[in-house]
Amino acid sequence: MSSSRATVEKQSRSLIGEALIKDGVLTPEQLDRALRIQKHLEQQRQLGDVLIELGYATKQAIRDAINKHGSGMRIGDMLVEQGLITPEHLTLALRMQKDRGLKLGEALIEMGAVNERTLLQNLASQARIPYIEPVFAMIEASVLQGISPDYMDKNLFVPFSKSEDGRVTVIINDPKDETALHAVQDLFKGRFDVALGPKDAIKQTIEDYRRFRTERQTDGKKPRVESQEDSIIQLVEHIISSAIDDRASDIHIEPMSEKIRLRYRIDGVLVYKTDLPKDLLPRINSRIKVLAECNITEHQRHQGGRFFFKIGQREYDLRLSIYITVHGESIVMRILNKQTGIVGLESLGMCPSMRERYRSDVLDIPTGVVLITGPTGSGKTSTLYSSLEYSNTVDTKIITAEDPVEYMIDGIIQCSIYDKIGRTFETTLREIVRQDPDIIVLGEIRDRITAETAIQAALTGHKVYSTFHTEDTIGGLLRLIDMQIETFLISSTVISVVAQRLLRRICSLCIAPYSPTQTEVERVGLKVEDVRDLEMKKGRGCKTCNYTGYFGRIAVYELLILNDEVKEAILAKRPAHVIRRISTETTGLVSMREDGIAKVVRGFTTFDEVLSQTPRTFDTRSLRQILQMTQ
Repeated sequence: MSSSRATVEKQSRSLIGEALIKDGVLTPEQLDRALRIQKHLEQQRQLGDVLIELGYATKQAIRDAINKHGSGMRIGDMLVEQGLITPEHLTLALRMQKDRGLKLGEALIEMGAVNERTLLQNLASQARIPYIEPVFAMIEASVLQGISPDYMDKNLFVPFSKSEDGRVTVIINDPKDETALHAVQDLFKGRFDVALGPKDAIKQTIEDYRRFRTERQTDGKKPRVESQEDSIIQLVEHIISSAIDDRASDIHIEPMSEKIRLRYRIDGVLVYKTDLPKDLLPRINSRIKVLAECNITEHQRHQGGRFFFKIGQREYDLRLSIYITVHGESIVMRILNKQTGIVGLESLGMCPSMRERYRSDVLDIPTGVVLITGPTGSGKTSTLYSSLEYSNTVDTKIITAEDPVEYMIDGIIQCSIYDKIGRTFETTLREIVRQDPDIIVLGEIRDRITAETAIQAALTGHKVYSTFHTEDTIGGLLRLIDMQIETFLISSTVISVVAQRLLRRICSLCIAPYSPTQTEVERVGLKVEDVRDLEMKKGRGCKTCNYTGYFGRIAVYELLILNDEVKEAILAKRPAHVIRRISTETTGLVSMREDGIAKVVRGFTTFDEVLSQTPRTFDTRSLRQILQMTQ
């Protein structure tokens, strides 16, 4: 390695470490230790890889830190440290740059090491300018007036919006494209700010504008000049409708120091969509506040609200949270689609043998407590409603107390908690048993009172379903003990605890063969020889999956059905690891990690997802045993 190259890499390592420390991800001591380990490794590895291996940082944390603080880094080093390209890719691209006169980015794209969007996002971060993926519906119409689509197409730029002081944000494809910059300079006389955007999106926007002009001229109408208010209404509608089209559960509109960042939570993971000019923030937020009937003049206090958004015949319920930050008001909108159908038991993701046990040994049992546990967003509600739909027969009365009711099911008596008028959880629980139910559903066990109500209802011959926020099945049992519920009551009423997580599915449109590394295999608790002859799958990333390689989600489960040995361990208040060992040995308990491993081998998901989403276990079975138990 040349001394100049070594110096650059040393500088990039320093910048990455400082960026992670600034974000609170690393301590200086952790950085020093990682650098010492990196220095003494036999094979040279990137600092980012070392930090991930030590458990000090995640890939996403490193990417976020570089995007936020990476303006002093060279683009090649930024891509390497994020794991987006390998050092070998960079070396080859630098050689192509020297030999053929290519730009570094052009070389990387030509060799398939990185796609244009990833490259442009990093170039924008380096230059501290927005990265904007334009869509015609997002553009402020007034900035297009008097500009020929042919002129924009020839010079590859598109105006996006105009600030209050008259400066226009213009999207170009290459920050060093002199032709585009001169054309923009001639049009706006220096009163413009540059953003970067992908070539295909710029060209498609220009084509949509050309079509719009042609249609207006064919109709004998002049292209209308929309007001800024009309344009912002259209922009907000596009943000919401495109999030719904992308199957997002949440929309994040986040003010940064010099731009707005737009992200959607898709399949449980935040996906970066685009930046927007910072000067649009007050107008976007005011429009959303109007929709949610919030106070548009309030900018110092957090606010919340709700509104409905209709696309065709479907109506969506949006819950709004406004949070005051140092850079302005941050908005998150949760999207609820109450018209989504209930998922059947066969579609939940349980392996056939587990599903049959759940049906016969849990759902068909007439009394007892069933707990479904996992963190927020782990799919508990879907499993709960699917279980209720299975039990929803003409000779069974099911009644619920939920906060709020998320899905309506015909044939079930559902109640939504409403504290403001006195319809609290406590008063509802007192009345619920007087309704002569067979099955009682408590949306969540929040405290000792709720837990005692569930136990007492089970003791009087009812079936009770509820949810918990614990890491795994054993944690659900211990949580009841922590709530000071007598162990003899737990062992005599709880028949099952179901723990779960949601893992992203590999995108079927860009799925490809993949060989996991030795580190990946060992980290999930397997041996390399277990998977040596197996072909794994991974998504390459495509437009359909937002270049993530994943589309949709699949659940992994841990089903604990209590037997006498487990009940005795609860009565004796044995520690968690002992109860887990007994459950594994005597009930056939398959951990979420093991269920995830089986789904990796069967081509549903990846080891990355299993590692990031499932609790760590220290007693993973052999792959042969796992596959036998999850048939």
